[in-house]
Amino acid sequence: MDLTRRLTQQVILRLDALTDDLVDEILDENAGYVDAELVSLDELRRSCRDNIERVLQMLGDIVPAGVDPLDAAVVTGTRRAERRAPLEAVLRSFRIGGRVVWRSLAQVAKEDGTICWDDMVDVAAAVWTVVDEASSAVARAYRRTELRLRRLDEHRRLTMFTDLLRGRARDTAFAAEAAAELDLPPGGEYLVIVTDLAQDGGPGLATAEDLLAVNGVRSIWQPHARQTVGLVALATHDPDRLLDVLHAAIRDRVGVSPRAHGLGEVGTAHELAVLALRTLPAGDAAIARLDDRLPAALLVRSPDLADRLVDVVLGPLLRLPDGERQALLATLSAWLRTNRSPAAAAELLYCHRNTVINRMAKVESLLGRSLEDFESTLTVSYALKALDLPDGHGTRKPDPPYHPS
Repeated sequence: MDLTRRLTQQVILRLDALTDDLVDEILDENAGYVDAELVSLDELRRSCRDNIERVLQMLGDIVPAGVDPLDAAVVTGTRRAERRAPLEAVLRSFRIGGRVVWRSLAQVAKEDGTICWDDMVDVAAAVWTVVDEASSAVARAYRRTELRLRRLDEHRRLTMFTDLLRGRARDTAFAAEAAAELDLPPGGEYLVIVTDLAQDGGPGLATAEDLLAVNGVRSIWQPHARQTVGLVALATHDPDRLLDVLHAAIRDRVGVSPRAHGLGEVGTAHELAVLALRTLPAGDAAIARLDDRLPAALLVRSPDLADRLVDVVLGPLLRLPDGERQALLATLSAWLRTNRSPAAAAELLYCHRNTVINRMAKVESLLGRSLEDFESTLTVSYALKALDLPDGHGTRKPDPPYHPS
């Protein structure tokens, strides 16, 4: 009979004693491995017994039919990963186990008295080959479980982040849980930043988080609803400076919320950041702060009313032939931007002051209202702003800007 197999069959009868020896040596040499949070003493004893038994069965070629010889190793790797026990500590315990098995085989050989020690070289090689195979199975199971848990953690964090954006943090219990899970201050001030999600997964996502972290700013960035959303903890930081830092990382349209006071306001802040983003035309690499674009945001939020405003107020102008329509719209816009100054508007349009006066007279006639009246001027200004809203909000788009010769 093969020497390794003969010795193994005798050693396996001492399984309980070997288990005790292995547990004692792990406690002595790898004490940090045994912890109520990682591995209890009872669990350690069961695991040691199961793994020694399988190693001996593999050495003696006596693994029961239909049993995976590495099942104990896989279970150990999986459970230790689930408990977040360090892999190095797990593998160290397996090396100690190999030593205990080898010492027991050597002791049986010594007691036999007929075995040549030169023959034990092959036994030693067989022991460490099996121990290495079991250790590899432990490591594979550990890393596979670690990856699964990491994905679960990421999914949990993403779900929690999504719930923050949906306003769930108005529940103080959830806010506290989210703050702990995401490492965020529950009562601090935040900005919510929204940008378009690029084909490659999001512009400057990792860079933005890293840049802010270098500046001592905690932030979280996640894809959400075809956009990239950042939650930035302001603490004592100046929002203007942070946005300057971000602009270098996110070269695209960016919508920025007002300050959110605590996680409970993050849901509303997210809605407002999305609204700010929608005021920017596609391809316009600019930062839109909601508080700087409130009139446009009002119109974007009510696209049907914006359409109605354009039709009711500017309809007569929009129905003119292309050239005339463009000239009058350009003049009306320049006249409003220059605080109703014909001379200043003429300078913008590269035309004579009288041309502006004549065109404005025609505009007033077509619109049926005097633009010297504050209410009328305000209404027309909003109608022009609605006309200039980005595509996709239900409003009628103007032709290309008019450039008089």
